[in-house]
Amino acid sequence: MPNLIALIGPTAVGKTAVAIELAEKLKAEIVSCDSMQVYRRMPILTQAPSHAQRAQVPHHLVECIEPTDSFSVGRYRHLAGPLIDRLLERGKTVLVTGGTGLYLKALTEGLCEAPPADIKIRERLWKECQELGKEVLYERLKQIDSITAAKLHPNNARRIIRALEVYELTGKPLSSWWEQTSTKPIYGDATIVALNRNREELYRRINERLLHMIYEEDVMNEARRLLGLELSKSARQVHGLSDLERYLSGQVTLKDTIAIWQQRVRHYARRQLIWFRQTPRIRWVDISEDEKPWQTASRVFELVGQR
Repeated sequence: MPNLIALIGPTAVGKTAVAIELAEKLKAEIVSCDSMQVYRRMPILTQAPSHAQRAQVPHHLVECIEPTDSFSVGRYRHLAGPLIDRLLERGKTVLVTGGTGLYLKALTEGLCEAPPADIKIRERLWKECQELGKEVLYERLKQIDSITAAKLHPNNARRIIRALEVYELTGKPLSSWWEQTSTKPIYGDATIVALNRNREELYRRINERLLHMIYEEDVMNEARRLLGLELSKSARQVHGLSDLERYLSGQVTLKDTIAIWQQRVRHYARRQLIWFRQTPRIRWVDISEDEKPWQTASRVFELVGQR
């Protein structure tokens, strides 16, 4: 049985429940691979594991960063690498689980050694994005770095701005930095399993999850509290916050807010699947509609044991 396993998949596929069951079978500890669940004060928006689930299985890198602080893939790698090493040295099995493909890539394939952020350039580009629109910046990126642009969604302003920033700093497109210099992967031999569902079922789960967050989990008050803080740009990227902000300010109806939010998350799930399909050595496990988390975990357990 491998000592390091990654369990990934699109949002709402059921990763958390399966990960708990699988970790118990493996006697493993869980290291989160989610760019938003690292933040405190937003457990509903991020659908972070509950306190009961964390008591059931030890979790790491969950609700450990204030939403006023920035967080990046480089910082994740800096925290996750030594943490995983310590767990492995203690003889623990480590289950890396989440839906942020770039974070997994940082651990298993390496990171681009492009220059660090330049605050002045980044702030100017963000201002241009707000004044001119994401589309204008995306078209600019297509002209200077068509390879990177093809890999990004036109609405992913943060990544578009980062690619433009690197070009302004170095005169070289971000794609060339990936080709020329990349840090070595820390865990290139990790066993990677991806969960998936029928597309219609996955979208139904996404829609129902957001309705539950609104009507059962009091996400409105969570959003109000967050919007009262000086949130970092990375924390502001959490799904639903901008939509709830528009609703709470009276710009849109609740019905329209729900529809737009659901659509955004469905599109995000589709992009996650596209990313994961490009992940080397991945093993896919399809979950049927009536399958229980423990049943899926048993199938994954058997699959990783065959390595």
